[in-house]
Amino acid sequence: YEIEILSNGLKKKELDKEEISIKPLTLKDPLGLFTVIVTIFENNEKVEASQVRMRIKKFDSVLITSDRLKRKTQLTTSNTTVQKVEVTNLRNKSYYSLAETEGYRIKGTVQKSIPITSKMLEKIPDIVSGRETTIVYSGSVFKVTADGVALQSGCEGDFIKVKNKTSKKIIVARVIDAHHVAVDP
Repeated sequence: YEIEILSNGLKKKELDKEEISIKPLTLKDPLGLFTVIVTIFENNEKVEASQVRMRIKKFDSVLITSDRLKRKTQLTTSNTTVQKVEVTNLRNKSYYSLAETEGYRIKGTVQKSIPITSKMLEKIPDIVSGRETTIVYSGSVFKVTADGVALQSGCEGDFIKVKNKTSKKIIVARVIDAHHVAVDP
């Protein structure tokens, strides 16, 4: 943490820790602009009290981009690094290692030296638009399969549009894995 005092109305400038009481004005996390009330005591008697405004910066070792990353780029050791940077204003979850981002890719363009947060990432889809896939329809006693082409990208459990290659109809199916989608009865 780095603390910068912005305003201090106290007359006494040098204090021992036994002589003061510090109380925050709000219950929020002490980050960014923050105000406390400092009370000075001498011989257990209140001598002076004043508001003290400060700016508190938080630093942490997080995963940052080492290059400018384009949309749909997978994170690797060559385009990311762990570095201590200011994280005071980060509102989303930041990552501390490359292993935490496995199975994800960059959602949009990210500039160099920017901490990677959860809002910047998206799951890598199991099925990509344009890929050939097998459409599966199964009941209690039977199973029907047909060849199809994915019209949308999606991860396991997502519903995507698929074009049946035989009938040329477009249907909505649930992604089962990288090669199969299911039509629910």
